[in-house]
Amino acid sequence: MDAAAVCLTLPYERALNTGGRWVGAKPGSEQIDIFNETYVTPRYFDALRIPVMRGRVFTDADSAAAAPVMVVNLAFVKRYSRDEDPIGRQISGGGGTPPRTIVGVVGDIQQKAGWGNFGPMAAMAAAYVPAAQTSDAFLKMVHTWFSPSWFVRLEGPQEGAAAEMQRAVQSVDPLLPFAKFRTLNDVRGETLATQSAQTTLLGSLAALALILAAVGLYGLVANSVAERTRELGIRMALGATASRASMAAAAPGITLALVGIAIGLVAARAASTTLQHFLWGVTVGDPLTFAGAAAVVFAVAAIAAIVPALRIVRLNPIKALRQS
Repeated sequence: MDAAAVCLTLPYERALNTGGRWVGAKPGSEQIDIFNETYVTPRYFDALRIPVMRGRVFTDADSAAAAPVMVVNLAFVKRYSRDEDPIGRQISGGGGTPPRTIVGVVGDIQQKAGWGNFGPMAAMAAAYVPAAQTSDAFLKMVHTWFSPSWFVRLEGPQEGAAAEMQRAVQSVDPLLPFAKFRTLNDVRGETLATQSAQTTLLGSLAALALILAAVGLYGLVANSVAERTRELGIRMALGATASRASMAAAAPGITLALVGIAIGLVAARAASTTLQHFLWGVTVGDPLTFAGAAAVVFAVAAIAAIVPALRIVRLNPIKALRQS
């Protein structure tokens, strides 16, 4: 076993939503609307390989008798402490509980947002508190809706891990239930099943649209070449090369493709926010993604336009001139 930890909710799952207030903030900027809160044990960040960006994470010294502390993620900092160093700031949760001091900033993980099993999968503003500093009343309240998870990172094969974990739990309390054993890939697959199906559907429809566009452009250029056979024959008889005549035949199709790509880029950028919950690691306006998509569409369109135009290479100008 490489690392083990206990947490309220796992990545990809919906976490507890809460709010708070900055202690000592300027009037009008105290309120923290909403963020995800999760209690964790000290090895949680090691077990999940969540990077520490600033400050520190929890240690065994963060006990119930120690000063209340908190670790937040980058999304929290960007949303609520963009213009001020979060390390050392205090957040009050209300209800008579003492304020917690932020001691570290960690990287983001994907989590559900909203109530129920819906909403976008994104880097949500999140805060982590030591499990040792949670009260019995708080645990009783949150365990009404959430079940804690034991997270174990293994160095070797997974065979026998579930049975070993079951024995470890029973050694502490034989009556403590061990609900189920899942890998993190299982958790991700279950949570992202809807998004994966939607993405596959959208990708399939996009591929179908690209094929239909290519077939249509191919037919348009092929029909244009057939109708302009005599014209193109005259051009070649007057000295135009086959390559120049082919490009002249393909040019209208390529022009239409460029116009369509320009319109598509504008429309895609306008509608990109609706696809935000499908994305992770890129922004909805990522220039490389837009450039790559435009390049693929243009390449397919160019091939669809040039292939029928290449028939002109085999065109005999004398036969073309004889056509009525």
